[in-house]
Amino acid sequence: MKKIKYIVKLIMIVLLIAAQSCSEDFLDEFPSNSQSPDNIQTIPDAQIVLNGAYNLIQNNNYYNSKMITYHGVKADDMQTAEYGRIYIQYSYTYTAEDMEYSSNGAIWSHPYALLRHVNSILSFIKDIKTVTEAEAEEKLDIEGQALAIRALVHFDLCRMFGRQYSHDNGASLGVPIVTMVLDPYEKLPRNTVAEVYTQVLADLNAAIPLLSKNKRLGKINYWAAKTLLARVYLYMEDNLNAYATAVDVISNGPYTLMDRDEYVDSWSNESGSSEAIFSVLNNASDNGGGGSVNNLADPDGYGQFIATQDLIDLIRSDPGDIRTEMLYIDQVSNPADPNTWGRVLKHPGNGNTKAIIVAHQETGSPLVVSAYAGNVSVFRLSEVYLIAAEAAIKIPNAANATFYLNEIVERANPAATVAQVDVDLDRILTERRKELVAEGHRFFDLIRNKRDIVRSNSARIFEVHTPLLIEWDHYMVILPIPTDELNINPLIQNEGYY
Repeated sequence: MKKIKYIVKLIMIVLLIAAQSCSEDFLDEFPSNSQSPDNIQTIPDAQIVLNGAYNLIQNNNYYNSKMITYHGVKADDMQTAEYGRIYIQYSYTYTAEDMEYSSNGAIWSHPYALLRHVNSILSFIKDIKTVTEAEAEEKLDIEGQALAIRALVHFDLCRMFGRQYSHDNGASLGVPIVTMVLDPYEKLPRNTVAEVYTQVLADLNAAIPLLSKNKRLGKINYWAAKTLLARVYLYMEDNLNAYATAVDVISNGPYTLMDRDEYVDSWSNESGSSEAIFSVLNNASDNGGGGSVNNLADPDGYGQFIATQDLIDLIRSDPGDIRTEMLYIDQVSNPADPNTWGRVLKHPGNGNTKAIIVAHQETGSPLVVSAYAGNVSVFRLSEVYLIAAEAAIKIPNAANATFYLNEIVERANPAATVAQVDVDLDRILTERRKELVAEGHRFFDLIRNKRDIVRSNSARIFEVHTPLLIEWDHYMVILPIPTDELNINPLIQNEGYY
């Protein structure tokens, strides 16, 4: 009977979180007709609620798709293959009305639902009683994870809906900061970008001492929070701190760069590679289905998320680069011509090695699992090396920049060492483009560094109205706040949208 009561209690917790997260108004309070957070009284209860936060990160409206695909096709390395789910992002034809909650606008409302979720955790976690030292450590770790997730969400919202910090030192409008479970009908104004980053840094610096240093692929640990901290410093142009934090992760963390011969098939490894710091976990029964980045990248699925010809040409310009093996047949390429292959094999599905994918393409043999049942990388060590390189060249310290850049370059092709005299910011950004393709970085890398987006008019561009030049300060590099949200909360809309 006690076991049955405990299971019922956990079901009530899940229903509580579901009720909390489904509301469209991101400023809604904790639902008055739901179970109170006061009834979440044990560490196992809190872990159930925390798992709900990771389910929200896993959602297609966040890291399982839109955080990667929406911005991937807005730059010059990825594009869409047809009209479909990510066409308006690729063509820069979205409006505030397009950003309604039921579709595109969930990229605003869903992260705020996640903020409500972690704020509820932070509202009750300190009051949970612990008995053993292990429970006390677990309690602190839960609090640290909630703080780190809150930092990640505010950072992502701000870089999507506000100007990049580097443009004006954060003086322009960012997004509303939400750090508590709000009172009914409370409406918060937009904070400045600088204020949002101050909150992000505060949450990360509070979280890091609380977090476990043990590896755990599907949850944030000490090193994942440090990686996010390094990324935030880089976006702020705080290059000394970005460099020091990145080097700390590289030197002291339990991760190593994967070997060259492991690189191509590492993306199909359910357990992650030696450099996987934090990933969204998907399996055959718990995944994002058709709208996931995995399915959007799969020609057997929607097949809309493919490499541009520019990116294909860049990677294939060095035949010895292992990353050439990451390109394979997409739904618009010529199977007989590898120079047109634009499927990036970073989202193949767990267990689907390249050999299995090739056999499937050539003979019709079955895959291990559908592509959408595959993990999605959020933080990995290669990015940390490139953060160190970029921060170092901006300090400037060309020797350190060259060292960390070559760790990535030589892993891809041991014969491709870059001389220090040839290392500059553009060379490092090019390496980021090759190494981090299809992971959601290129658009932000260009805009935060005040680089225009330049696309070539190649045969792969399927629509004559595709913009080939998007200037770094164009108003549409910032997403519009959804009209639905403005009808609820009269926020100041981003310039250029009506």
